[in-house]
Amino acid sequence: MEFQTLDDQPKAKTMTATINVLTILTFIGCGIAFISAIWSLYSSGKSMEQMAMMQEQIDQISESGSETAANIMMQSMDMVKKQYDNRYLLLIVNLLASGLCVFGALEMRKMRKNGYYLWLTGELLPILITVAIIGFNLMGGMFWALRFFSPAFSSFFMVSK
Repeated sequence: MEFQTLDDQPKAKTMTATINVLTILTFIGCGIAFISAIWSLYSSGKSMEQMAMMQEQIDQISESGSETAANIMMQSMDMVKKQYDNRYLLLIVNLLASGLCVFGALEMRKMRKNGYYLWLTGELLPILITVAIIGFNLMGGMFWALRFFSPAFSSFFMVSK
């Protein structure tokens, strides 16, 4: 009969400091995304009011001979209109994605690998659906560059495994 010592017993997976920090940042980011999704729904009406003023500015810019600037502003107006027309779908997608990120982060805190895939889906889902619905133009380039920064956190989770 063999006896097991404490050293022979399998050790439980413990959460690393990196996972702890990343999941806390995920919770903060999801809270901001949740508030932002609700805010964008309620502020979408103001965007349509501002489009009338933008049209006047576009006319003035076109008369001055700057077709490039007028074209960029027209593309921006088109994006705002598409966002307004699909505001409820975008709200649902953003809330669902935030929920996936939170649930994935909770699973990652338990050191479950499926949490990473849920989190990554929650990060990529709103990007892909928003691009499919609204599109991508020059003015939205900075927003999309910042939005793609979040999946970069995935490398930290994979490295800490």
